[in-house]
Amino acid sequence: MTRRDINPIIPGFAPDPSISFINGKFILVTSSFHLFPGLPLYVSDDAISWKHFGNAINRKSQLRLSKSRTRIIREANEQDPLLATGGLYAPTMRHRSGTTYIACTNVIHEEGESDPKFENFVISTTDVFSGNWSDPVFFDFHGIDPDIFFDDDGRTYIAGSSYTRGLPWNTKVAIDCFEIDLQSGKKLTEQKEIWEGYCKIVPEGPHLYKRGQWYYLLAAEGGTTEGHRITISRSKSIWGPYVSHEKNPLLDVCDPAAYIQHTGHGDLFQDLDGQWHLVCLGVRKNQGRYPMGRETFIAPVIWHEGGWPSVKPIVLNPGTLPRSTSSESSVGTSLICDAEAGRVYIRDPDLARFQFADAGQTIIVNPVPASLAECTQPITFVGARQRSLNGLATVSLREQSVRSSFDLEAGLVYYRDELRFARIFWSTKESAAVFEFVNAAKDLHSYHVCKLKLKLDGPIRFRIEYDESSLDFLCSGDGTSWEKIGTVNTQDISGSDFIGPVIGVFASAEHGSPLVHFSDLLIDQAAL
Repeated sequence: MTRRDINPIIPGFAPDPSISFINGKFILVTSSFHLFPGLPLYVSDDAISWKHFGNAINRKSQLRLSKSRTRIIREANEQDPLLATGGLYAPTMRHRSGTTYIACTNVIHEEGESDPKFENFVISTTDVFSGNWSDPVFFDFHGIDPDIFFDDDGRTYIAGSSYTRGLPWNTKVAIDCFEIDLQSGKKLTEQKEIWEGYCKIVPEGPHLYKRGQWYYLLAAEGGTTEGHRITISRSKSIWGPYVSHEKNPLLDVCDPAAYIQHTGHGDLFQDLDGQWHLVCLGVRKNQGRYPMGRETFIAPVIWHEGGWPSVKPIVLNPGTLPRSTSSESSVGTSLICDAEAGRVYIRDPDLARFQFADAGQTIIVNPVPASLAECTQPITFVGARQRSLNGLATVSLREQSVRSSFDLEAGLVYYRDELRFARIFWSTKESAAVFEFVNAAKDLHSYHVCKLKLKLDGPIRFRIEYDESSLDFLCSGDGTSWEKIGTVNTQDISGSDFIGPVIGVFASAEHGSPLVHFSDLLIDQAAL
């Protein structure tokens, strides 16, 4: 492990963090949208150095992600539309009496319908490390971002971002609350609006906390890009009225030149010494580029007894850090990712089509005809989140696949969603290596064929080199000399969206095609 800046504490595709202290460990969960398994789980002794150890949605039988396609919302900005991917939004994790609960929304985008559907649910476990999470208990709520709040009297409440109808940019959005039975999902009270927010622009991501006689309501407002901020209000009754803090917003990016931007959607927590901290999402933005998407950051909080909390702007290395629960913790070390926990597919994969060996570096896939641009059928892709801003990914495609008589495309891809991806692959139709870049949301497309000199008995090797500004795509037919056949400006493949990049292998072929053999898959290697 190499030392790095403290922030982001969870680099890569890791938005909407929620955190709890469970049995002497900090446990954190984030949104996962269209990726399976979903709701990644991280553990830490100090809330700084983390390990990705599992996923709460880890069985296909728990729910469906097949309708998590990305929608292009032109109303946001004609030049840079908002891309709204469906799937698993903004989980909240809370722990009580030996059981850990996660509340979340599965946003469903039906083909041909303009408004999304919302499946709100709670899952639970008595052991977060076991992987044995329950099937979802669904509850009726027309909105997103449900929070779980356990009150002192034993009652349990859900607070969420309620949509009167339709999408947030053409309807009223407010924070609503109701009492719930988590075992059945039954509402025990009427649903009531408790806060419209401070700036009243898409209040979402609510979290309730109780200190003394006050209920504090934290929320995100302003959308998830330039106007994103965190606001807070309080009331002496959970039902309100909630009064906004006179110094709102609690967290905002006032400096347009700051490297860390778009900060919002946070969760407050205490460390072992009772000191308060905030985890929230943000992006690392340089000259308009933020290719890693929304990541998880930490900041110290000062919360005076009987008063309001205060948070300083997010920086790479905050001055006050939580004390570790372990003497072996190393501040500033890289995120550790368990290879199996970090393995991801897109939407609802056919898992029987994948075989793994050599700690996941060797992959044998049974390809389907669906291309990476498909959003209604399973695609043959497996990979991992990009965690390093600068690095490279490599893989070899074995000879038997290169010389297949079937119409086959197989290789390495940098993937955000079905609208935006860049890939380098072997095409049996072209009998050549091919680079292709697609951004359907911006009507961008490039395609380049490279005829390689091939060894008679060797594999084709593919490599993607990446940094903050560009992606380079290279191939080798002899394992010695490399040829760059494509480059993508990271600004052309990222933008106003909810998700982040994943890198992995893919294959598409007509039915009946032989198995495709990949070997030596490595992602996030140190840059050359």
